[in-house]
Amino acid sequence: MNTNEQLGYKYKFSIIMAVYNVEKYLDEAVQSLVDQTLDFKSNVQLILVDDGSPDGAGAICDKYAELYPDNVVAVHKENGGVSSARNVGLTYVAGKYVNFMDPDDMLTPSTLESVAAFFDEKFEETNVVAIPMNMFGAMNGSHYLNDKFKKGTRVINLQKEYIYFQLSSSCAFFKHEVAKNMHFDETLTVAEDAQQVLKILVDMPTLGVVSGVAYRYRKHTGSALYSTQDKPCWYNDYLDKFVCYIMDYARERYGYIPRFIQNALMNNMAWRLTEKTAPKSLTPDEFERYKAKLFECISCIDEDIVARQKNCSSDILVKLIAARYPTDKFVTKTVNDILYGFDSALYHRFSKNTVRLEFIDVDDSNVTITARQVCIDLGAQISDVFIALGDAEIHADSIQLQPGVTLLGDEISHMCECRFTIARSLISAAPDPLRVYTVVDGITVKNDTIKFGNHFPITVKYKNSCFFEKGILVCRSGNSVALMSADARGARKYEKKLEKELWKSNKLGERKAVFARVLARLYKATHKKALWIVSDRYDKIGDNGEAMFRHLCSSKIKNVDYVFAIAKCPGYDEMKKIGKVVDRESLKYKVLHLACDAIVSSHADDFVTNPFVGYSEPYKDILTRKKFVFLQHGVIKDDLSGWLNRYNKNIVGFITSAQGEWDSIVYGNYHYTPDRIWLTGLPRFDRLYNDEQRLITLMPTWRKYLMTRIENAEGMWKESEGFTESRYFRFYNDLINDERVLSAAEKHGYKVCFMPHPTLMSMMHLFKKDPRVEFFAADAAYRDVYARSNLVLTDFSSAVFDFAYLRKPVVYAQFDKDEIFKGDHVYTEGYFDYERDGFGEVAYDYETTVKLLVDYIESDCKLKPLYRERIDNFFAFNDKNNCERIVNRILESK
Repeated sequence: MNTNEQLGYKYKFSIIMAVYNVEKYLDEAVQSLVDQTLDFKSNVQLILVDDGSPDGAGAICDKYAELYPDNVVAVHKENGGVSSARNVGLTYVAGKYVNFMDPDDMLTPSTLESVAAFFDEKFEETNVVAIPMNMFGAMNGSHYLNDKFKKGTRVINLQKEYIYFQLSSSCAFFKHEVAKNMHFDETLTVAEDAQQVLKILVDMPTLGVVSGVAYRYRKHTGSALYSTQDKPCWYNDYLDKFVCYIMDYARERYGYIPRFIQNALMNNMAWRLTEKTAPKSLTPDEFERYKAKLFECISCIDEDIVARQKNCSSDILVKLIAARYPTDKFVTKTVNDILYGFDSALYHRFSKNTVRLEFIDVDDSNVTITARQVCIDLGAQISDVFIALGDAEIHADSIQLQPGVTLLGDEISHMCECRFTIARSLISAAPDPLRVYTVVDGITVKNDTIKFGNHFPITVKYKNSCFFEKGILVCRSGNSVALMSADARGARKYEKKLEKELWKSNKLGERKAVFARVLARLYKATHKKALWIVSDRYDKIGDNGEAMFRHLCSSKIKNVDYVFAIAKCPGYDEMKKIGKVVDRESLKYKVLHLACDAIVSSHADDFVTNPFVGYSEPYKDILTRKKFVFLQHGVIKDDLSGWLNRYNKNIVGFITSAQGEWDSIVYGNYHYTPDRIWLTGLPRFDRLYNDEQRLITLMPTWRKYLMTRIENAEGMWKESEGFTESRYFRFYNDLINDERVLSAAEKHGYKVCFMPHPTLMSMMHLFKKDPRVEFFAADAAYRDVYARSNLVLTDFSSAVFDFAYLRKPVVYAQFDKDEIFKGDHVYTEGYFDYERDGFGEVAYDYETTVKLLVDYIESDCKLKPLYRERIDNFFAFNDKNNCERIVNRILESK
């Protein structure tokens, strides 16, 4: 009999894994348990519950059950969700402590030994022990809820230290007796583990925390959760079965809701407040019930706890608190009033008197600062905003009101954007603190709190944060900034102070930052040429980045070095034959990124502009100095301002191909000045060619509302239930098997090909395959498909702009236009009207689509004069000089 059995337990730990679609990572997860410093065979019971996984994960479960028959259990069941799988797993537990580890995550090697030692010592003091959660994969860094571990390993009395809480069951361990009473609600598809954890903490409000170990949480590209946000259960079920359930459970136990429970629930609900629009999955009545219930729940939370939440904007928090007061006194307390216990007269309705510095642009004559501030009372009138710098007052060149914060479909504030032009002659050699004043309803209010936007080079994290550009030095000055004129030598003194502060922090990440900054500086000192980093996707080529890089390598631009960034993959080796390549996942890439002068990419994802996502504060001054040239992934025809606006991306060179496209960005809600929008044409247009092989290619785009993101290795989209019954599937499944189209193609020597959006490639097996139809592979190059095709049928895809550029006919099949533009997909209608501007006929039903295809086939796919004229008029350039124009604009940009 082993030691555990003597204590009444067969094992020290029982680890339950609900296994679904994790074939790629399950081995790593299990191996992290096998490699524990605590002996795996004698101390760990691993319960693998295969929840009807469609991949090879079930077989891997069996492999480990055979390899470790004494302590690994493999259970197979029909798919029922993670709660169902965990509940089945609970019937097998025989360990003293129970954990619900996710099957694509890992534990650091000494985790179980450390937890066991602590839990054994503190067994009578707590029912739950938590460990830090550290992210890796698509995002790296410490989880935002790891603050509770900063004071080291201990037992926290939650009644006294109410700011701490635990929601995840994956990075927590539970006593056997407590775990056996757990039952995950199988009708609750969100917060099901949080419900159980909080119930346990209500019963015994202490939480053990063990530092020095970690739960390694793998972040996938995109969401790692089932996409329940598009389903009603995300809303009212969440409130009824989680929030209200826990509130009632706590009231029954104490007669009130303890503050640590309030804080945990408010933290969780705060994420809901970031939703800007009404969910399409709810009826208007259901949505109104959800909003009313959500606000009712929040009204049960103490004001100071509401005010402390960091998961949503302070504008929303102020609005929520203001709602507790009579409407005629919407001259609300500020968040700071509530936090620090002030009970003074209610503030002026301008609210928080906070300004956010967004951008600073330095040229030979002026320093331009762009700032924004929020006014929660939509009726407040802002007549002036000015900066005081020394004895000078600099009034805003312009004051523009923009849409502000939206709370669940209701606009609750507006944003005031101000731009200040400061003559360099007003900036002295001594640091002048900058003060901002706002005149609202005739009252001058000093903006006591100054914050810094994502693209402003200063951070509040370091008191020596600074930024130097063209003889102007910006540095921290209390809660604001100071401006001064300086030379490179003087600026270096301030940078040394920052690096000394980073080093003295004694934190590994910040000490690494010092080395990275030094290496980047050495590179700049030893390489006199400018450096441009060019890229496409993280691990793929074939887009505008590749075309641009090929041009640069063949042109050999003077005084410029260029390197192509891509993760190691087949594309890496191909690009290496053309020029210099750097692995995106290497240290060298990060140093080159810090040293480079321009980022030139077809994509605008965060990984393109910031390889330090999650730990970028030590590099903020360097990162904001980079020129980001956005080559684009295609021609913009819809409104993408919500994603590509300057506050989000701060693009220096925004490539466009048509005057209408240029106008839509300059005069839309993108917030760029015209000099940043470059009308040059796309680089890949230079490489288009014709090699027609009598192909009729059907290229529909995807439909977000027919997909659900799932928990799997790649974070890929999967079809939702009912996909094969949808209008979309039925339309294209019928079309690629329509005898009229196939017979006409066969008669006239054409071949029908099917190439849907890459997102749909994993669903190709669902379509019926007529032997006369060619299904293109997922890695087929669009450039080659366009060259070979004589006609393309699409729906709303922007990809066919490349095809039209070759002066070939297009047909648009828009049978589901009502669904696409009602908000269920990712499109917001823009300037491009298919009937007025399109490069081919628009069909709104199946029969018209078939007739158009047959007619084109019978007329040998000739481009009609009307559409030839539209194409000629649309594109600003029709030559092969797009890359050259872009290079010249980069070289000219300051």
